[in-house]
Formats: sequence, C-alpha cells, structure tokens
Amino acid sequence: MVNAITLRRIKRYMLGAGVGLLGIAFLMFAAFLLGAFDGPKEFIAGESTIHSIARVAIIGCLLAAVGSQE
Repeated sequence: MVNAITLRRIKRYMLGAGVGLLGIAFLMFAAFLLGAFDGPKEFIAGESTIHSIARVAIIGCLLAAVGSQE
C-alpha cells in the first residue's frame, strides 16, 4: 500500500517530468521552425516530426496535470 508521503513524492516527480517534457517539446518545436532541427524524419514510426513533437507535449501536459493534483 502506498502511503501519503510516497504518493506526494510520486506526484512531485510526475509534475517535474511533465514540465521537463513540455520544455523539451518547446525547444524541439522552436528548433524545427528555425530549420535547426536535424533529427530523423520520423521519431515514432509512421508519424511526422510535428506529430512526434506534439505527442511529447501531450504526454508532458498529462504528467504535469496528474502531478499537480492535490
């Protein structure tokens, strides 16, 4: 069973990971727009670069939202 302290710690890590992923997605998107992004054409098989960056941002938002819950 997970106690309250462990649950708060898990949520804190989720919030941090979510914010970190959002920051990474922002930097990737900015680099993509500036033409400085030299990554693969597809991060995730069958998806364009923009869709892959959007997926990173969405996962970041979900983690941050769950981690910020009281």
